[in-house]
Amino acid sequence: MIKAVLFDLDDTLYTSFSELNARGYDAVSDWAERELGIPAASFREQAVASRRHYHTILHAEPESHDRVLQMQHALEHFGINPIPYAQRLHGLYWDALMNGMELRPGTPELLDRLRALGIKTCVCTNMMIDKQMEKLVRLGLAERFDAFVASEEAGRDKPDPRIFELCLQKCGCAPREAVMVGDNREHDIGGALALGLHGVWLNWKGEPHAKYVCPHYEAADMRGAEKCIFEILKKEGNPHALFI
Repeated sequence: MIKAVLFDLDDTLYTSFSELNARGYDAVSDWAERELGIPAASFREQAVASRRHYHTILHAEPESHDRVLQMQHALEHFGINPIPYAQRLHGLYWDALMNGMELRPGTPELLDRLRALGIKTCVCTNMMIDKQMEKLVRLGLAERFDAFVASEEAGRDKPDPRIFELCLQKCGCAPREAVMVGDNREHDIGGALALGLHGVWLNWKGEPHAKYVCPHYEAADMRGAEKCIFEILKKEGNPHALFI
């Protein structure tokens, strides 16, 4: 039987991270021009380059997502002492991003239905703990999850098995007793399938998938993901699990 459903956060519970990420960099770049005299376009280019830099040298390490670190690197590029400003830019970035988040339709209803059936729900997300928890609070989902794991706690980003194993430990279940729902086919679904979980790929962008050979379920939105989850529940013998 299925005992837990794991959910990715970014681009799964809300959308769209890429658009909101761009808003965040626009906000810090405008501030850098206004307060530090650095042309906005130049600062934005360097801030994005700093992010790529740390993703390269800190591959799959949660610290690669730390915007304070990225802002420090960008400020130093322009010969500016980052200590008075890096935290300020970090806050501006995240405020701009979080203020634009839109909860994916059908998400609260699905979480409530799973809880009513006695199935635990767990956030399984890359990135730093504090900001991921803050997103859940702002989205109104903080009380709807039974467990939470960010890659900062696990020590490695998805698809590393350690993050999934920690989720399973907190939910008290084996891999075949859990379902992973996420938008990233390789990190979310590939990582989950490799460990033996069931996978529901939230392919909301309509990405081609001929290259993917691992068996999984696929949906275009959260309501479609709900149907997939309940198909798995019925297949795995969960009582009271009916097709929607």
